[in-house]
Amino acid sequence: MRRRRNHNKRPYKRTFNKNRDYQDPIYSQWRKDVKARDKYRCQWPGCLSDKKLQVHHIKMWAHNPGLRFVLANGITLCSRCHKSVKGKERDFESFFLKLLEWQMLDKIKEYNEKRRDL
Repeated sequence: MRRRRNHNKRPYKRTFNKNRDYQDPIYSQWRKDVKARDKYRCQWPGCLSDKKLQVHHIKMWAHNPGLRFVLANGITLCSRCHKSVKGKERDFESFFLKLLEWQMLDKIKEYNEKRRDL
């Protein structure tokens, strides 16, 4: 006789990194702040998805404990784009920092335009 598997129950709890507490209020607030700064959109050029958003550490969590909760060390990506950079974080560091630089330059330009209109 074959055993029937109950598909409604998860047989194990999925953990990504035992050193990271995803429920930590500081970590949770950091993720919210990064998403708000990025206007709740994936920052990958050409994507701009607002579904299944995740916050990616630009400088790796494990190697940069002092930057873990620094706003400038995070970028919002959709799950698809995030999967594409996983395991290649160092290759994308300068690219993501450049994206944040462009984002900041756009904000400065908007600010200056508003000041001119006053």
